[in-house]
Amino acid sequence: MYDQLMAAFRLDNTALLIAAALAFAFGYIEYIYSFALVLHEKKAPFPIWMHTFYLAHDASWAVILFWAAATHGWHWFFVGASIALFIWTVFELFNIYMAVTAERQEIWEDYYKADVTLAQALTNVGLQVAGFVCFVNLLIQFMGEGSFLQWVMLTNVVMAVGPGVLWMRHGRQDNSRFGASMGLAIVIVLGTINTFIPGSMWAQVMPEVFGTAWIYTSGVVFTGVALFNLHNLSRLPPKTPLPGQKNPIW
Repeated sequence: MYDQLMAAFRLDNTALLIAAALAFAFGYIEYIYSFALVLHEKKAPFPIWMHTFYLAHDASWAVILFWAAATHGWHWFFVGASIALFIWTVFELFNIYMAVTAERQEIWEDYYKADVTLAQALTNVGLQVAGFVCFVNLLIQFMGEGSFLQWVMLTNVVMAVGPGVLWMRHGRQDNSRFGASMGLAIVIVLGTINTFIPGSMWAQVMPEVFGTAWIYTSGVVFTGVALFNLHNLSRLPPKTPLPGQKNPIW
């Protein structure tokens, strides 16, 4: 699969470069929202298991693609993707830091009789990361080390499905959209659509894998889930400004 990726990702393949830039941009915009929410509202828009899963995925693929670059003439796509994934790994470490410091009572309070200690939170996170590292790398072994685009699609599927339940939990607790964002929910819908359309990065590189009826059917379903999460969030009362803030994060 590496040869197919190298053949497709050429600097003169303008259509693919635009599609790839758009795909990566959606991911970064989603995390800009995540940072803003957890810093200003002390509530992350993604559940902790998403952060531990993404940490395992991003760190694993950062190493795998760096090795692929070293053994394939330092192809620019492998180098660039490895750097991007390293940056996302740092993003996840920051989100996990915020989870165990600012959010741990809310995240794990249902599982402990007393206040959740830092050691308990770190133990939970450590076990999740270890388990996800094994899970991700086992499936990479089954699918092949060149299965990077398959895995990127899976992370977008998780993004489409994963946050909705947490948003509703926050809504039940606060009767508000605190900890979530209508803007983020819209970006997730658009990012999901972009993942499954015929002109996507995936379909351009591997049409035999990503240009099938099953892929497009799945895209309709996952886009529907993302829209459902957006709809549920829209039914919650809008945020009111927090002390010291002029405008809440929409």
